[in-house]
Amino acid sequence: MSDSVKAALGAGVRALTLKDQAPDCEIYVNQSIYELSDLVKNKRVIDIGCGYGRNKALVESLGGTWVGVEPFEGGAHTVVASAEDLPFEDNTFDVAIMDAVLEHIPHVSLAFAEVARVLKPGGVFVGYSAFMECFHEISYSHLSFKALEYYSKINGMTLEKISGGGAFGIDYHLRVIAYPLPFKFIRRVIAFLIRRTFRLKSRFAYLGLRYKRKLSALEARELASLYYKIECLRQSNGFQFQIRKNA
Repeated sequence: MSDSVKAALGAGVRALTLKDQAPDCEIYVNQSIYELSDLVKNKRVIDIGCGYGRNKALVESLGGTWVGVEPFEGGAHTVVASAEDLPFEDNTFDVAIMDAVLEHIPHVSLAFAEVARVLKPGGVFVGYSAFMECFHEISYSHLSFKALEYYSKINGMTLEKISGGGAFGIDYHLRVIAYPLPFKFIRRVIAFLIRRTFRLKSRFAYLGLRYKRKLSALEARELASLYYKIECLRQSNGFQFQIRKNA
């Protein structure tokens, strides 16, 4: 390949816009997007990878039925099974939870298919998925926000909300390096500074969109806000998500 046709490092053959990169859902930065107590009241709940069952008391106190699933003996779960092969009938549960579990599943596509199968139409799938975390325990699938959207879509579900930017890969890895030194406060400060940096960059982006690309104030504001959200997602430690099975 001649020097004249060499592409810049990392350049692709497609010209992607911010809207191309963004997930088609509500995007939140450093916010919780659901309250579990609002979702599980009087509902049938499957808690996949439930560990020691921290959600059990909450679900049952609100009149719900809690079913915990783990592939190993020793936790508070009621069923021993893998996320890729759930021993339940179709359309059984109103709510599915996977909190910091998806990255530990070897066949994540099968897990999404099983969640979609056992959820009732209109049922909700919530939890947290690692992204910019380093390898931990035995982790396989550190999913991007686009991956969460894709696996939802091909299994008849819709990614409704996603939240990132509460913590980032940078402060997470610094915490790992610094261990066993206490790092919690410093980590929060670093995450705050990263968000402020992205916010400042979005202000400059607004000026460029307004005065260089001649967009309207509304268009420039919307794109600058989207830029801030996407930058936070791209560097996030992980994502809180809310996915709904299509009716």
